[in-house]
Amino acid sequence: MPRRGVGISRGIRKAKAKAAYEDKGRELTSAQTEHVGKQLETFKSQLERFAAKHKKAINKDPEFRRQFQTMCAKIGVDPLSSSKGFWAEILGVGDFYFELGVQIVHVCLAARSANGGIMDLSKLVAYLQRVRSSSHKSSKSNQKIETDDVKRAVKKLEVLGNGIRLMQVGPRKVVVSVPTELSQDHTSVMQLAQATGHVTAEEIVSKRRWDGDRVKRALAMLQREGMVWVDEQSPVPNYWFPAYSNLSF
Repeated sequence: MPRRGVGISRGIRKAKAKAAYEDKGRELTSAQTEHVGKQLETFKSQLERFAAKHKKAINKDPEFRRQFQTMCAKIGVDPLSSSKGFWAEILGVGDFYFELGVQIVHVCLAARSANGGIMDLSKLVAYLQRVRSSSHKSSKSNQKIETDDVKRAVKKLEVLGNGIRLMQVGPRKVVVSVPTELSQDHTSVMQLAQATGHVTAEEIVSKRRWDGDRVKRALAMLQREGMVWVDEQSPVPNYWFPAYSNLSF
């Protein structure tokens, strides 16, 4: 039978060893964190030099700009996070996205009566490209843009809470400019109507397996916000989405 004193001594040694391991672990973790932090700071300063050197290409070439944004995101740098400092003064990307955001707001509000506040992202990008390419102003408003630029600008607009936001509806991305929050029921109805541009209450009941009251609530809100127009001349009322019409803005 082992002596009690030996058991206690062994337990103390194990506790000390465990504490020593934990201290060493914390020391290594701290050293690694500090090392990574220094590497990131070095990389950020190199990124700033790179941005200053390639400023014209970043502002002029959409693909180059997208790759630069991706590179920034990987190390947690947001070139759009501040209107002051290096990014705005040296690179000017803050001004670029500010001007693009203003254009997006103007287009979305001007088109709301025609498309019900829903616009395919691809349509918005195409329209902005046409407008900017025909601009003769010596500013960022005539610089080339691509889908990634518009998505980033819309994301910044979402923070302002003005109702303009990007949504995924089925296989398509759309920019919505109505301040009302859309539920999954609303987006489900929108997706169902994408194929033909319109939908009936009976069709929603059949394909979504909803009860009549649920369908009425979803359609009533969409109609109230002007996102659907009702054709009551047909045998069965059709709910048309102007956003899905080729004639929409």
